[in-house]
Amino acid sequence: MMLAPYLALLVLLSDAPATPYAPLANRGFVTDRATAERAIGFRPFVPDPNPVQVALVPPFHGGQLSANEGIAYAYGHRGRDWIMQEWPRNGGSLAAFAALPAEPRCADVHAIGGTAKLRGVAWTTPRGIVMALTPDGAAEPRTILGEFRRLVRRGACR
Repeated sequence: MMLAPYLALLVLLSDAPATPYAPLANRGFVTDRATAERAIGFRPFVPDPNPVQVALVPPFHGGQLSANEGIAYAYGHRGRDWIMQEWPRNGGSLAAFAALPAEPRCADVHAIGGTAKLRGVAWTTPRGIVMALTPDGAAEPRTILGEFRRLVRRGACR
């Protein structure tokens, strides 16, 4: 019968090693947390004590210098995967994004993707850090805003 080649292929594919989960692979240079945190020029807000992955990311604004580089954390919370990126502001602006209501200590809050199709939240802190939170995959705007507010309560706007 002609099924034998297909069965053999299925057996081969089932024995193939799984591709590891790498949510930050296309965003920057994936490295261990300690190395990434030593390489940046600011003290980051860490959204989870045990992130799934950490990466150095290109600058938000300014030249490609290590002092301008940012950091990204992939982490999980309540069954959902999240990506939090942080950079020195270096004179950059979030004005291209639609404004969202301010939060305590967080006056400069914006919608990634617009308010009608919210895909994330970006904000600046009083310390001159730009932060962006997006789900790793799709999420309802209510869920995204809920995670943003949880991080604000934990100190993400300081």
